[in-house]
Parts: sequence; structure tokens; C-alpha cells
Amino acid sequence: MMDGNDIAAAATTASNQQLQSSHAVKSAEMAKDQIEQTGDQIMQLLEVTAPGKLRVDPLSPLGTQIDVKA
Repeated sequence: MMDGNDIAAAATTASNQQLQSSHAVKSAEMAKDQIEQTGDQIMQLLEVTAPGKLRVDPLSPLGTQIDVKA
């Protein structure tokens, strides 16, 4: 038979395990949200840089020369 101390210890252990599980779930949700946000940003970047969608004048000499002296 369990006495009061055993019951309290068991309840504390169960509570700690539940708290750890809650934190693990919250951390996983936050990681998932961050991955989704990063994916959305990548998709926006791909849309902007897709062929035919560049917002640069094709006749502009900008970006045609590289300065290799440093």
C-alpha cells in the first residue's frame, strides 16, 4: 500500500513528465512554423527570380562586370 509520500512523489513525477511532453510538443510546433515560414520565403524568392520575371532592365550593363582586384 502506498503512503502519502509515495503518492506525492508519483504525482510529482507524472506532472514533470507531462510538463516535459508539453514543452517537446511546443518546441516541435515552433520548429514546424519556422520551417514553413522559411519555405514561404524561398518560394517568394524563386517567384521573383524566375526566368522572365526579373525586374532588371535586360539592356542594363549592371552585373556584367566583376572587379577582381582586391
